[in-house]
Amino acid sequence: MKGSCSVWAVTGLLICCVGSGFAVAASKSVSMNLRVLVDAPPPCTVNGAAVEFGNVFINKIDGVSYNRPIDYSLVCNNLAMDDLRLQMQATTVVINGETVISTGIPGFGIRVQKSSDHSILDLTSGSWLPFNFSSGIPSLEAVPVKQSGTTLAAAEFNASATIVVDYQ
Repeated sequence: MKGSCSVWAVTGLLICCVGSGFAVAASKSVSMNLRVLVDAPPPCTVNGAAVEFGNVFINKIDGVSYNRPIDYSLVCNNLAMDDLRLQMQATTVVINGETVISTGIPGFGIRVQKSSDHSILDLTSGSWLPFNFSSGIPSLEAVPVKQSGTTLAAAEFNASATIVVDYQ
C-alpha cells in the first residue's frame, strides 16, 4: 500500500503541475507593436539635366574627350528615409561592348558615367545606383562615344533619358 500511495501522490503532483501550467498560459497576455511602411515613391523632383556638347570634332570622339557634367538637382521634401537609388531610363545601344544612350546615329552614342571614378552607369533595365540623400546626389557625366572603326558624318544629334529616383 505504501508503494501505491506514493505513485498516486506523484501522479497527483504531475497533474497539478501540468494543470497549473495550462492555467497560467491561458491567462497570459503579450503586448505587440506593429510598424507598417507603405511603399510610396519619395516626394522628390528632378530638375535640369540638360547637357550641351557644342561643336564636337568627329575625329576627336574617343570616349574621353568632350565629357560634360550632367547638371541636375534633386529636391526632396519629407523623405521617409535618406537611402535612395537612381536609375536612368533611355533608348540604348551597345557600342564597343558598352550600353550607352542612343543618339539615333548608327555607331554613335552617349555614355553616362560617375564623375567620381568615371565608372560607367549601368543603363540596362532594372539597374539602380544606390546613394544617401544626406551625403549628396550622384555626380554624373555624359561622354560621346563612337563604335571602333566607324566613320561618322557631320550631323546634329539628340539623345534623351529619364532619371528615376526611388527608395532603396
